[in-house]
Amino acid sequence: MARFSPRKRDRACRMGAEESRNGNYGLMGASAVVANMNKQVQSARPWSLLHQCSLDQWNNGHGAAAAFTETTMTCNGLLFKDCSPAFCINRQGLLNVNKSEPFFSFRRKSKFTKMAEHFEYNHIPAQLSSIQNFHVQSVICCQGQTVILHLVRNLMTQFGIIDLKASKMLGIFGNQRVEFVNEALRGEISPDGTLCLIKLPTLKVGAMGFVLQLYKLSTREMVSEFTLPFNHALFVWDPRSSASRVAVTSFVSGEDNSLSLVRTPSWEVVTTNSRVHDFQASLNPGLKDLRFSRDGHLILAIMITPGCHCKEKKTRRFQPVDLSVYVFDGDSAVTLHCVQYHRYACGQHSCLINYMPVFSECGSRMAIVLNDLETPIDHVQIYKLPIRGSLQNRCRIRILHSFPPETIKHLPLPRKLINYLRFYPDYL
Repeated sequence: MARFSPRKRDRACRMGAEESRNGNYGLMGASAVVANMNKQVQSARPWSLLHQCSLDQWNNGHGAAAAFTETTMTCNGLLFKDCSPAFCINRQGLLNVNKSEPFFSFRRKSKFTKMAEHFEYNHIPAQLSSIQNFHVQSVICCQGQTVILHLVRNLMTQFGIIDLKASKMLGIFGNQRVEFVNEALRGEISPDGTLCLIKLPTLKVGAMGFVLQLYKLSTREMVSEFTLPFNHALFVWDPRSSASRVAVTSFVSGEDNSLSLVRTPSWEVVTTNSRVHDFQASLNPGLKDLRFSRDGHLILAIMITPGCHCKEKKTRRFQPVDLSVYVFDGDSAVTLHCVQYHRYACGQHSCLINYMPVFSECGSRMAIVLNDLETPIDHVQIYKLPIRGSLQNRCRIRILHSFPPETIKHLPLPRKLINYLRFYPDYL
């Protein structure tokens, strides 16, 4: 699809705010949400607003009725203190967050955060913690029951693999010569669980900047490394490829406003969109996260007003931040759409789930939590995503609309087809 003209793009960006005033869902029960969704989803255009409700209604059944398995949309945790970009202590349900504490409190921290303490005392063997002096700093990334930890020993960073199901540490890899702060690290496990891609500062003599290091988790050996031209590059695995393709921002030298599709482990660029943001030459510091839709046909880049926007304890009125979700084609990286909204959150200190989109079980709907400018009340809006790809993908969406998620694995279908319906990459 061709890029929107500035006027058309601006109109599309304002769509959420305009459509949110249409319809009154305030008295809807869960069953009415299902009926309303089924009625609209057939005739609605892509990016149409399917449903709006308060955050309380979302938590009390509207989210589940709209087929969203992930319904946790707020967290009081601090980024890189209680939570990490890939792991929320509230959403993952490992810890009981103290909701009575003020939002974004700058209280004094103990030596280890809540998240680090949990893993250190429950998943790290005692001899590693007490005798070999290993300490948990943060969670770098997680997928299913596998968690990659940022560990420190004798002022040196290492990475640990944890199996949550077995409550067992599987090994340590990626020994570095220095200790890195949590903010300097970012990682993602490949869709098939075999590889882990980690971004970290380079340690080469005379060099500055960041590198991508690709590790094989079964052997804990580094497969390949790539030096990034820009320090703020973000990446995400394509869920359709088991471990062979990633989307990376600012990957090409001289193009700081770009999105590239890259093959691993060769780092070959498949295609590049050289204009991600319409009005800024650099994606730093506004770009906050990069995500694929569940079926892999869309890439979402989330931009947020930079700087600290924490709520002050005593009170002058504070303003919401501006958020933009730029949407790109998952195969060509061509710009398709943009949705803008407002949120009372801080992109610098707040846990990301306070403003990040979530996807329905079928992958054809996106939900965001937002605030109108007139009121700080939290609302949730559900949008219809464009259905792209093959007839097979379209059939998957219809099947997932007809059967609850927990029944899919029991359908009388071949195992590979069941895996495809559950978005497992080993179908490929």
